[in-house]
Amino acid sequence: MLEKQSRNSSIHEYPSETNQVNKRKNIAKGRIPISVTIGLVLTCITIALQCIAFFTPHWKEISPNAHSLYVDGVDALIRTEVLHYFNTVHRYTRHSYGLFQRCEYILSNSSVYNYQTNLVNIFRNQDGQKCTRNYLPSYNDEHFNECHSLPYYRFCTKANEKKFDVNNDYLRTAFDISSLSSSSDSKSSCECHYPPYVILCRILTILGLLFLALTIVLYICTLFCKNQHYRMKIRCFGLLTVISSVLFLLLTLIITRQHMEYESMDYLIAIQKHYRSNQIYKLSQDMKIAIDRFLESVEIRTGYSAIIAWVALLLSIVDGILLLTTCRTPNEASDDESETHMNLMSSSANEDHQFIAIPDDIQSPATFVNHHHEMPHKLPTLHEDEV
Repeated sequence: MLEKQSRNSSIHEYPSETNQVNKRKNIAKGRIPISVTIGLVLTCITIALQCIAFFTPHWKEISPNAHSLYVDGVDALIRTEVLHYFNTVHRYTRHSYGLFQRCEYILSNSSVYNYQTNLVNIFRNQDGQKCTRNYLPSYNDEHFNECHSLPYYRFCTKANEKKFDVNNDYLRTAFDISSLSSSSDSKSSCECHYPPYVILCRILTILGLLFLALTIVLYICTLFCKNQHYRMKIRCFGLLTVISSVLFLLLTLIITRQHMEYESMDYLIAIQKHYRSNQIYKLSQDMKIAIDRFLESVEIRTGYSAIIAWVALLLSIVDGILLLTTCRTPNEASDDESETHMNLMSSSANEDHQFIAIPDDIQSPATFVNHHHEMPHKLPTLHEDEV
């Protein structure tokens, strides 16, 4: 009687556990579209943030932290050149730089506000901000004497033009270059270009965005892929795309971090390289001292574009982790199923051993325990039945 009840209870409990396993599987299947949706949203947000950082001119900001620059103990020629550059370019303006544009903000306490307005009003907006392409002078050292000048530098940073045409009447008036040579050689040797590191960062960022877009495609594939073997392939490709995008975006941030002083120092570094190449080491050393004094007079800090790029990098890492957890391999699924099956078998076996007892001696009679304090009586043995 007890044996039948135990078997019936085990039979009723086994389907209930099977139903629980099926419910868990259904819940797991329902979680896959939710995780894919979250991954798609995060990847789209990552691409949007990276595009904002890519096109905004605020990767770094440079502003003066002193009203004057003190350069002592150097040659008078070096001191005059550095002071003229600082007073003209950085003393009254705040600069921000990006991968495409640079912007200048004239400070409110500038005493030359009206003077600069008359010179470059064609490039200015109503709010005192003027943004142009992030151009810098580009020339060989052999053309240093004819190309390296502050008017040429200001032309590249303000005019949005690559060719420095000294025959242009407006340029001669606005940038005071009437004293420069007007030969054709001057026009061909003095040009304006983007800094080399900016072009490299653009390429790396575009590659990172392409791999992020490929991650979106892989997320969409998980919605239509039901085969565990193909899910494993998606997982492998997802790992490659995420690692590639993170690598390219991280390299972009590292390179921009290493070139925080590039635009503001390019004019002065060109002078130092020229003296060093011509073996004028005294002036080259004085220029190095003047550059250190210049860096003490300006403040260089990270802009919000770089901060947005760091946030996009962290989100891309989260996208990769979510993609790896979404696509499960066949081995993992089979391991879970086998573990569940073993648990069910072990539980049913324990129940059978709990209610069924095999006597050691078949000949010995089984004894029932009387719970009402009656005398126990033995069942007749096989020999007695025969008699």
